[in-house]
Order: sequence, then C-alpha cells, then structure tokens
Amino acid sequence: MALSKISFTAFMAMASVTNGMVVSDPTKTFGVRTMVKRDIKTPDPIPLEGIQEAVSVMETGRLYRYNVMPGEKSVVSKCEEEIAAYTGHKYCVGLNSCGSAIMLMMKCTGLEQGGEVLSNAFTFGAVPSAIEHAGGKAVYVESNYEHVMCVEDLEKKLVMYPNAKHVLVSHMRGKVGDMKAIADACKRHDAILLEDCAHSLGVL
Repeated sequence: MALSKISFTAFMAMASVTNGMVVSDPTKTFGVRTMVKRDIKTPDPIPLEGIQEAVSVMETGRLYRYNVMPGEKSVVSKCEEEIAAYTGHKYCVGLNSCGSAIMLMMKCTGLEQGGEVLSNAFTFGAVPSAIEHAGGKAVYVESNYEHVMCVEDLEKKLVMYPNAKHVLVSHMRGKVGDMKAIADACKRHDAILLEDCAHSLGVL
C-alpha cells in the first residue's frame, strides 16, 4: 500500500512542459488554454513504516499468495481483507497493477469490442491504455479548473456518443469530482459508472 504512489510520471498525452509550467492544448469546450502553474511532479512522501514493511516482505521472498501456505495468510490476501473492510465492500481482488484492474472492470461490466468509454482527460496514461486493452475506445471528457471531470462536458459527450455505455471516472491525484452529479448524468443516459480510485483511497 505504501509503495502504490511512489511516482507520478504523466500529466496527459497532449501536454507539453515549458519553463516548469505544464501547458495543455486549448480545449474546444471552454475556448481557453488550461494552465497548471504548480509542479505536479512533486514526489509523494512515503512513511518510514511503509518502507520498512515493504523491505520486510521482500526479504521473505513471499510477494504473492501462491508461495504461502495457506494462501489466505499471505500479505496480498490480508491486504485484500483490510481494503474490503475499509471501503465497505464485500469483495476485493489484488492485481498486479491498476491498469489490469481497470481492464478487468471493463470486461466484467460488459464492454464490447470497440465500445466507447467516456473518461476524464486529466488522468494517468494507464487509464486510456487499459480501456484500449479491454477492447474499448477512450473518449475524453474535459476537466474543470479543479482538475476533475467537468459534468457539463460529460452531459454533452453522453449526447454526442449515445452508444457509450461506460463512464470511467479517474480521481487523479486524490481529486474527487461531483460524484452525485456524475452518477445522475449516467443514470439519465443509462451508462455504467465506474471509478478508478488508485489515487483516492482515504480521501473521503
């Protein structure tokens, strides 16, 4: 858990960096240039206890459930139980990466080959890659000045892409959007709402 946010390596595919300032392409939705003036690549602090725990697990050589008897006693299984309890979900499955988790989530919710998936433009590169890996096509929804999904643009995209049956919200850098408004929009347009919470565990 402590090592899940070691680094942040991408802003968005079309961003360019000039004099330490990230400048994205103009958005047709708002007709202005989006400017992020602070350094978004500032590393996240890793608590010492997290580092020690990670080293301890690596020293045992038992990094996954398949070389621990019984598997339920493995660090992975214990982590699944703790996250399920923490988030209030009945089940939790640990995978090798968030990208794999998103791909599996797409498959489990019926994404068809070539299916359009609406997702916020400000996200990690693995998110659209996972959509493509699942056989879908990423359609980007603009972000607002809070760096979260713009509900107004989501409404527009749901009308523009009536065949899109999945909306994937990525809570990038722990920034959570207006989930009630997003959920209401999905309900009106009969779209399945999915969340990428890799950056937002413990935020709410």
